Amino acid sequence: MLAPLAEAGTKLILIEPFLLPIRGVVEAGAGYALIGEEERKQWRTDLDPKIQAVRKLARKYGAHLLDADDMFAELAVTTGPEYWAADGVHPTPAGHAALAAAWLRLVA
Repeated sequence: MLAPLAEAGTKLILIEPFLLPIRGVVEAGAGYALIGEEERKQWRTDLDPKIQAVRKLARKYGAHLLDADDMFAELAVTTGPEYWAADGVHPTPAGHAALAAAWLRLVA
């Protein structure tokens, strides 16, 4: 999908996935599942190669990269991770605003 877009001169922005290191158990799927720290450790193990794949694709196709995993890790140092994504995955309004601001910096 990226090759024809890049060949056509489309300016691409890829956003890497992220996972914030929140603590405790959170509900997922309207309370249908409880996700704890052990599950999130497994997610991190699964996610890291995917992040590397997105970074590789950005280099290969000359795309801008929004390095969301690093960005949120840095932001979480001062505020705590739940401020940006209460469950570690889905952005809060502040998390969406951070992504939007990072996107705008890339295209400015």
